[in-house]
Amino acid sequence: MARADRRRDDDEISVAELLRETGATPRSLGGPHPAAPAREEDTGDGYRERLEQRAREAAADQQRAGRRIRWISAIVGAVVVLGSLVVIAVTSESPPQRQAAAPPGPLAPATTPRPATPTPAKPSPTPIPTVLRQTATSSAEPKPPPPVEAAATCVVRFSVTDQWNDGFTADVAITNKGGETLSPWTLGWTFTAGQRVTHGWDGKYSQSGSRVTVNAESWNTTLAPGATVSTGLNGAFDHGNPAPTAFTLNGARCDVG
Repeated sequence: MARADRRRDDDEISVAELLRETGATPRSLGGPHPAAPAREEDTGDGYRERLEQRAREAAADQQRAGRRIRWISAIVGAVVVLGSLVVIAVTSESPPQRQAAAPPGPLAPATTPRPATPTPAKPSPTPIPTVLRQTATSSAEPKPPPPVEAAATCVVRFSVTDQWNDGFTADVAITNKGGETLSPWTLGWTFTAGQRVTHGWDGKYSQSGSRVTVNAESWNTTLAPGATVSTGLNGAFDHGNPAPTAFTLNGARCDVG
C-alpha cells in the first residue's frame, strides 16, 4: 500500500524499481538474447535415451502408416480389377443394341409422281467348265483298210538300146490294157539322175526339170485297147543313167514292163 501510495504521489518511477517489482531481466534492444539456462533433464544419458526412444516410436508410427497405406492401395486395386471384370462380363452378355432406324422422309404431295425404283441387275451366271471324260472302249476300233489301188490300164517298157560316156538312146513301148480307146494319148515320167532328152521321134517330147512329157503324133494319136505304140529318144546324162520306174498314161498309173 505504501508503494501504491507512493506511485500516486510521484508521477515518475525508475526502471530499476519496475524491474524489481516484475522480476524481469534487463537486456539491451540491439544485443543478443541471453541464453536460457540448461535444465538438468535436457543433459546426460537419460536425455539421449529419451531422444532415441522418441525416434524409435516415430519410426514405428511411420512403418504402421506405410503398411496401412499399402493395404489400402492393394484393396483399392483389387476392387478396381473386380469392377472392370464385372463391367466386361455384363457388356459381353448384353444383346447388341438395335441400330436406330432412320427417320422417314417427308411425304411427297399427291400430284408428284413416284420415282421409279431401279430394278437390280441380275448377276450373270458364272460359267462352269465342262469336263469331258473319255471312256476307254474294251476293244480298239478297227482301222479302215488301206485303199485298193485300181489296176493299171497300161504297161510301159523303157529300154536303153545304146549308151556312151555322156549320152544314150532309148526305146519306149506303150500298151493299152484298158477297155477304152485312148485318143489322143500323153505319156509322162520323171528321171531320177538328172538326165536330159536331146532328141525324140514318134512323139512330141518336152521336159521341165526332171519331168518328161510325150504327146502323140498325128499318125499314132489313137491307141485302141490291147494295142501298142512305140517311140524313142536320145538323151544326155552327167551322173549315171538309171531307167525311170514310174509312168503315167493320160494321168493313170502304168505298170513297168
